[in-house]
Amino acid sequence: MPTKPASSFTWLGKYLSMALVLPSSVVAGYFMGSVADHYWHHPILRAAGIFLGMTGGIVHVFQELSRDSK
Repeated sequence: MPTKPASSFTWLGKYLSMALVLPSSVVAGYFMGSVADHYWHHPILRAAGIFLGMTGGIVHVFQELSRDSK
């Protein structure tokens, strides 16, 4: 049985944090890719970091949304 948030502020906080997960994971992926590019001198690592960050953020958002729909 799904649990409903206790108040509207709890609901707001939960969905606002989900909205911030995707951009923050893309930024984190970019910075990790930049660090890897600095050490290994492969510019494709930045793009790979962005892609991995975006993928991780989308997976997290879908997991939270599927947990709410149950």
